[in-house]
Amino acid sequence: MPAKTTVIRGTAPIVKLADPPYSITIQLPGLIQADRGYHIWVVSAAGEWSLPVSINDSRPLWITPAYVYSSADFADLGRKLRVVGRNLAPVGGAAATWIQLQGPKTYVLAVRNRGADTPEQRYVSEAPLPEQIAPGKYSVAVSQDARKWTRVPAQQLEVRPDPVAPRTFNLSDPEFGGCRPDDGADDTACFTRALEAARQAGGGVVHVPKGSWDVSTTALPDARRRAGLILAPGVHLQGEGASASIVIRRGARSLPAPGALLTLVGENSVRGLSFTDDERYESLDQSRAVIQLGLPPESPESNLYSDTVDDVVISGNTFNHVGRALVDGRRPLRRLFVTHNEFGAYDNALLLTGGGTSLAHLYRIDDSVVRWNRFVPGSYAETIATQLGAAGRVDFSDNVADGASVQGLQDGADRRGWRAAFFWNLTNDGENLLISDNQISCSGDKASDGEAVALDNSGGTFGFEAAQTIDAAGPDWVRINRALLHEQFGQPVPDNYYNAHWLRIVAGPGLGQTRRVESYTEDRATGMVTLRISPSWDVVPPGGRARVILGMQFWQVYVVANAVNHAAPPCRKANLNGPHGGVIVVAALIADSVIEANRQVETDGIEIFRDYTPRTKSCPSCGGVATLSTALEIRGNLIDGEYDWSSDCSWSGIRGYFVAVPTPEEPPPTLGFGDVIAHNVIARADGQRGGAIDIAHAGATGPPPGNWPMVQSLLIFGNVIRDISGELPRSACRDGHGQRARTGIRLEGPGNIRDTVLEGNRCERVDTFLEDSGTATARLCHGNDPNSCECGQR
Repeated sequence: MPAKTTVIRGTAPIVKLADPPYSITIQLPGLIQADRGYHIWVVSAAGEWSLPVSINDSRPLWITPAYVYSSADFADLGRKLRVVGRNLAPVGGAAATWIQLQGPKTYVLAVRNRGADTPEQRYVSEAPLPEQIAPGKYSVAVSQDARKWTRVPAQQLEVRPDPVAPRTFNLSDPEFGGCRPDDGADDTACFTRALEAARQAGGGVVHVPKGSWDVSTTALPDARRRAGLILAPGVHLQGEGASASIVIRRGARSLPAPGALLTLVGENSVRGLSFTDDERYESLDQSRAVIQLGLPPESPESNLYSDTVDDVVISGNTFNHVGRALVDGRRPLRRLFVTHNEFGAYDNALLLTGGGTSLAHLYRIDDSVVRWNRFVPGSYAETIATQLGAAGRVDFSDNVADGASVQGLQDGADRRGWRAAFFWNLTNDGENLLISDNQISCSGDKASDGEAVALDNSGGTFGFEAAQTIDAAGPDWVRINRALLHEQFGQPVPDNYYNAHWLRIVAGPGLGQTRRVESYTEDRATGMVTLRISPSWDVVPPGGRARVILGMQFWQVYVVANAVNHAAPPCRKANLNGPHGGVIVVAALIADSVIEANRQVETDGIEIFRDYTPRTKSCPSCGGVATLSTALEIRGNLIDGEYDWSSDCSWSGIRGYFVAVPTPEEPPPTLGFGDVIAHNVIARADGQRGGAIDIAHAGATGPPPGNWPMVQSLLIFGNVIRDISGELPRSACRDGHGQRARTGIRLEGPGNIRDTVLEGNRCERVDTFLEDSGTATARLCHGNDPNSCECGQR
């Protein structure tokens, strides 16, 4: 053991040993250096040393884009490579970090850092690529000193040879019918012939000259009217710029849904065009899409193309006064690039959720980029900018959702704003997702909850209807004496369906571990299932004592440095469902993820919703689902004001709800474990029953004893809470949970919140510093600070 503590090595005091002892909270010495990697060991009284736990070490996880060309740019990405992960910032005041490419040749790229205090650089290292790179596959590594390199796991950069200049087919050529722009005549036949000529040639660019072109797919054969004009592989559509080449669609409302104008089946691009519909939409049922990505499996022509939609670029276009801009054909999407577009859609600009996907062909969006787009709301009462289902290495950054704009409205008197801005669901796992540097305004000026960013459980599936007790386990497996669910959404579950689901320890020794299922075997006669996981357990969960949940989840999601504004002006604060808007919300299984450095002005703040609704004999109608959080960090955010400070219907701050249905035969497991709320600034914003930081139940917490440990080992430290003072809000909601005080930190129990640690939280002009009805809370006090939320006098 170290004799003393220095910057190199030392000891750290234990400040909380949880009961039961499944976690230890320590206080790191003040001598350790920021951004330096350290190892931590636990040493027992008998001198037994644990394996080391590493902190602050560089952890690159994935790259974007997944491929580049030798020298050519594509999708207007600017020939830059981004490495996404954790702890990527320069160390010790260094001016740069480095990215290494090793393949046919070796290249070392200097990362252009934005500044020493920029939070994004802890998660993203971006470097310009050389002017010329030898084609081939490259491993990628990151270094903070150009000596020690850490490789990106399980992914290589593909460098493709520069594409050969494609043949061009000019839409106005006489061979396609002699169509001319701006004459009001139907140009559909010319589009059809030009696209077919490009298909027969094995690919090419259909060039749309400057001017307005009128297109209608209402006269297509019935089997094609849903999909519209099909761009075969290698066929591209190119205009002269969105302000120059304009496509006007006629008669969209008469088409069968989705009524796409264009269907892209892979290896396509649409660039430099403006799309608009000539009809007004009056309902969601009427809304029709401009572009469909992939033919649905039931389409007569779907067997002619790949099962996945790969390598599609949508860049530099305008979609204004359309029903929907992009929808999916329930096919997995790989390497989709949506960049530099303007979207003004009636109800959804991007509706890429894989809705109704067959369980045999799971939907995903992999290795894709959605950047530098501008979204404006349409006239529908619940317009949403984007809905994306599932994610695997997706970069969603630098987009604008301008809810104050009237540009996309069909009539100037229509209600502006959003029902929600950027929304994700769990049609499949949401892994390695970056949501960064987006700007969102007025996401609550229409009806509903007003989400700015939402991570939602909808579409996710679970292997069991409740948490299961482990029968036996080994280093990389568990056995459970319960049959898996063999039906989801009314469909039979195919073999291997639960591969890539996540197994999470939710009670007992090993609590908090989450692992991906690699394979499983099931004995349907006995109902016994064995699941193999990767990587191996850190702590093997013992049979008969640990419980698990098997489900889809979000993992390594970074919601970083987004700006959300719901102030008036520019917003109207006109939500028809009450005073709600601008919330960043997580209502799903999530682990090892971060919400950091976001700025929210007059919003509903940050909300984490955790629940447990098992389907049991006492609750046969329950959903059999759970939303849980493990190692979720909420750091360095600014929450400045709420929607309506004077109303008890308006909730803000940082809110961590928990709820469980009253099922006595199935008590809830731990719903939140090892989460962190640190270094946030919250001003004039508090929760439903008070609390700028409010950890509270959202409904029933079960029958007696009802004091189940649902939130454990929560860390709340270094937060600044200001101006939570004055008159209580007026009682407008009358929900039976009236707010009793303007409070800084509020832990609601009894017994549901356990082993919380509070340290270094500052309350300035706050009426009540702390309401703590949790169990075994540790309050770390340093000196006699009258403004300490946990140690002061109020």
